[in-house]
Formats: sequence, C-alpha cells, structure tokens
Amino acid sequence: MAYCVNCGVKLESGTTACPLCKTIVQAPPEVIGQPSEPLFPLINEHIHIDHPMLTKNRKGVIELVIAFMAIAVITLFVTAFAIAHFSPWIPMALVLLGGSYLLVVLFVRPSYVKIASWFSVITIALLAIIDLYDMRFSWSLYANLSIALSWTLCVSPLLFKPEDRWGAIVLGAAAVATYLPLIDLVEGGGLGWSLSIALPTYAVVLLAVATLLVRMKFGKPTITDKVLSLIAISSWGVVAGDFFHLRSISSPLLLSWSSSVAIVALCIVIFLVLNMTLRRVRNYFNNRVV
Repeated sequence: MAYCVNCGVKLESGTTACPLCKTIVQAPPEVIGQPSEPLFPLINEHIHIDHPMLTKNRKGVIELVIAFMAIAVITLFVTAFAIAHFSPWIPMALVLLGGSYLLVVLFVRPSYVKIASWFSVITIALLAIIDLYDMRFSWSLYANLSIALSWTLCVSPLLFKPEDRWGAIVLGAAAVATYLPLIDLVEGGGLGWSLSIALPTYAVVLLAVATLLVRMKFGKPTITDKVLSLIAISSWGVVAGDFFHLRSISSPLLLSWSSSVAIVALCIVIFLVLNMTLRRVRNYFNNRVV
C-alpha cells in the first residue's frame, strides 16, 4: 500500500496520482499495485440506464394523469359556456403545462440534464402564460431570464466533456455578462446601471476569479489559500460596486462604506503573496540541501 509523499493520503491500488493534492506517485509497480474495480462506480450522463417506460404500473399512471388533464379541460370548456365572460384558454394551458411535469418524469429517461432542461422549458412557458393573463408581459421576463441563467450555469456545463470544462466556464461567464444588461433593458428600457455599475463590477470579480483559477492550474494552493482567495474575491466585488456607484453619481469620494472592506481585501492579498513567496523560497532551499 502506497502513501502520498506530499500530503500523506493513503492511496488505493493502481493510483498514479494523489486524489487530494494531484502529486504524481513515484513508486515501483509492485508498490503501486493494480487498479481495483470501485465498489460504487460513478454514474454520468454518458452511461446508458435502462428505463422501464412500458411497464404496467407506468402505463396506469400515465393514463391517470392524462385522464385528469382531460377532465380539467372539459370542465373549463363547460364553465366557459355557463359563464359568459369566462375565458378558459389560459387555465387550460396551465392545466396542460402542469400535467406535463408529471409526463416528463414518466416518459423521459432518468437524466439530470434532460429532466432539468424539460422542467426549465415548461416553467418558462408556465410563467409567461400566467403573466399574459392581463395581456402584457411584466414580471415573467425577470423570472424567465433567471431560469435561463440558472440552466446555463447548472445544466449546460454537463453537456461539455471533462476535457472541455474551460468552455463551460467561459459560457457561464458570458451568460452572466448577458443577463445583467438584459435585466437593465427589461427594467428601464435602456442600459443605465448595467454599463456604469454592474458590468464593471462583474469584470473586476472575473479578473479576481481568473487569477485564482490560473493559480490553481499552475500552482498548488492550499485549502486555506483557496478560502482566503474567495473571501478576497467577494471583498473586491463589494469594493468595486461601491467605487463604480460613486463614479456613476459623480461623487468626489473614492470609496464610502466599503473602505473597511477594501482594507480587509488588501490585507488578505498581502498575506497570500507573502505566504506564496515564502513557500517558494523554502522549497527552493530545501531542494538545494544535499
């Protein structure tokens, strides 16, 4: 049985890299051993899962759901004939969309991507129809843009292969950058706060996140470094929001209430830089010791 020389984690047979710190295992084959079959193999979207779509119980539930939907639609038609000023079309559409949630679960194979995508589409249509009750769109535009953003951030990354995860990161960043001006357009009919405050603040946060990702890609930051970096990223986002807000209102102040947050963020950055520098110097001299 082998152990990681960097962090001391116990390694399974056949492991060629530490699962915690990614250090390459340098040991004879008889020490590393042969890879073993995992007790609980991971399931991903590319593995085919048999889905008993035509079982007797499933057919019964499908027929029951369709029957209830048909009864509700017929009832609405009858009510429309009985009440002169009652329009059944929007309630009928809501009944059909509501029942489609159950039908998706019954018909679609068990896949997070497929079910989440269908649910997102149905919810967008459902909210739009509810908002259309007064013959104009208002609040549903905000909700549907948020649903589309959630699908992009939480579902679309699974459509990318593991080696293309950077494409998913770029897509998510672009989705947020598109979401902010769209919300501004829906709210005020123009690009006001999104160009002067939201997008510049988001750019600062993206730059800070990119710095952390590059460091994780080409370095070996510890858990403490990652946590402090996330705190610093959040702090710089708050400071940037205050700074760009003051610029939008032509204030003479550089910062207002976020001054203390800026001091905290600066102290964290100084600590991280010193910690990384000292670690590199220590490793340099340790490697020089004969």
